[in-house]
Amino acid sequence: MSRTALRSKRIYTGLTAELTDGYVIWEDGKILFAGPAADAEPLLDPQTRILAMDDAFVMPGFHDFHVHLLSGALMERDGILRYAGSEEEAAKMLWEKNKDRRSKTWILGGAWDNFRWPGSKLPSRESLDQYFKDTPVFLLNKECHGAWANSEALRRFNITKETPDPENGSFFRDESGRPTGYVHEAAVIPMLKGILGKMSVEEMADYAESFAEKANTYGITSVGDLPLYGIRGDRAYKLLKDQGRLKVRINFCISLMENLSDILEARAEYTSDLLRFIGVKDFLDGTPMGHTGFMLEPYTDMPDFRSKPMIEPEVLKTRVALMAANNIKVRLHACGDAAVRLGLDAFAYAKETCKDKDLRHCIEHIESISPDDIGRFGQLNVIPSVQPDHLPKYDFDHHPFHRMIGEKRMRYSWPFRSLAEQGAVLAFGTDYPVTELNPLRGIYRAVTRLTDEGEPKDGFSPDERLSVHQSLKAYTAGSAYAAGRETETGILYPGMLADLTVLAGNPFDCALDREKMFNMKVLMTVVGGETVYGG
Repeated sequence: MSRTALRSKRIYTGLTAELTDGYVIWEDGKILFAGPAADAEPLLDPQTRILAMDDAFVMPGFHDFHVHLLSGALMERDGILRYAGSEEEAAKMLWEKNKDRRSKTWILGGAWDNFRWPGSKLPSRESLDQYFKDTPVFLLNKECHGAWANSEALRRFNITKETPDPENGSFFRDESGRPTGYVHEAAVIPMLKGILGKMSVEEMADYAESFAEKANTYGITSVGDLPLYGIRGDRAYKLLKDQGRLKVRINFCISLMENLSDILEARAEYTSDLLRFIGVKDFLDGTPMGHTGFMLEPYTDMPDFRSKPMIEPEVLKTRVALMAANNIKVRLHACGDAAVRLGLDAFAYAKETCKDKDLRHCIEHIESISPDDIGRFGQLNVIPSVQPDHLPKYDFDHHPFHRMIGEKRMRYSWPFRSLAEQGAVLAFGTDYPVTELNPLRGIYRAVTRLTDEGEPKDGFSPDERLSVHQSLKAYTAGSAYAAGRETETGILYPGMLADLTVLAGNPFDCALDREKMFNMKVLMTVVGGETVYGG
């Protein structure tokens, strides 16, 4: 691979907040130099390919540490319903996207959000049935903790009035006992597994490739892929890698509850720069928005209810300790404050029994936390893997958290600055397809803590705002550190993999401007020295 030098006046190496007027030079997939123009001269020979992008913003490639790769790609194919303003609009949007399909195979769009709909009413099978009578439809909601199914989908899974609800899940029913078409939490799992279980590795690989292409358009060079309900995509990713079609680094996890032998086998098999096993993951709770987040105190609007954990505490401690004994990172979904504490307690137990192995376990989301637990992240070297675009995005005054958990607990929702100031290393992601894949949305949200309408004044819990440098670092070096890859990616420095993003605008100048951040163009994305987008 020939030597390439990218010339810019605005190079953000990630080492400091200062921008450099100079060059980033790479060869054979690795960075040779990143620094001032005067110091680059000895490396610029007549054969060097020089890319003049003087006014562009050059930075380490974005590393989205929390995506659900396959489910997001499937939703993109059949229809993202995130911005539908009603159940009827969502059903019609899905029909417009799929009306010319001749196949009767499953339609798997989603990302619908009933909190955007009149009365926050949950959807029913009837609205889908009017468009899709014979084609099964299964639509995960925005949080991927519930699904909307039509009658044909329910029929194929033999879900009737007599079907019992699973533990930690339910089939919502009407007054006569018939399933409404809304499926909640654990009831989603066998349906989704049943649908995807019939998909070939080649089909999954095609979807994964389309995801990588989309990620590259946003300047994303690495992702942390998490299994949605234990569904694995590693064989599909390997097929892409072996065929030279994988254009984003995938650092993936599999289920915490898989057989230890299978986990160790995955660790041994997937060790390449492009495709790497980095640990295991599971759910400790659902989400406060669905009253399934496990809380220390009852919900404000349900005074006798605080939900419960999805894994028994003793089972969790034993399992996490087993992983730690085998040098395996654990990532735990925990949205409620009790779930966060449960996860931290399990990591503390593992540290006591297995000593400190620098595994960098992770708590995912942290939508609510007791202030007593914030400092424990730094003490235990547990990574807060957080997604800034989960913060309230519209109509702050009527956000459900006001009535669900109350103002006191809202103060400690997504406490990014407090976590960082008390010693934690933040890793940013999107939770795609829960939110859009664009990292610049997350940067804006972390810096301003404002909704899309600019509410509330000064931002939600404004003392939790981060600087632009802190936010960019969490989306690059922080995620690389969380993945155990800080010696390879996350900063622009000699010897690092040549993963770069080139933006048309400078986030340091416009991070407070929603329109400029959301619409900023990515000019080029480079993975391992190869231009995979733009250029």
